[in-house]
Amino acid sequence: MTQPDRGDRTARNATALAAAIAQLGVQCSLEARGGLVLLLPVKASVEALQSPDTRRAVLALCREHGFTHVGVELPSDRRGAERDADAPLLRD
Repeated sequence: MTQPDRGDRTARNATALAAAIAQLGVQCSLEARGGLVLLLPVKASVEALQSPDTRRAVLALCREHGFTHVGVELPSDRRGAERDADAPLLRD
């Protein structure tokens, strides 16, 4: 009897999810952490996400692919910028 792959399926689910979302006309990259998936749409896809029907379809796909929480990071000039552009984090 063979053992099923017991590794973290998050990356595999995210890859399949990105392909499914692209079929809705929303091009984006994904970052997955356990049950959370962060969508990083390209500027051209933001308009598609403004439609309630498209957002509902994206959320349904996320659930189908095993994610419980979804975040969307809208494109900006800062995305991809060096970390030095961010405010410093004060630590004790």
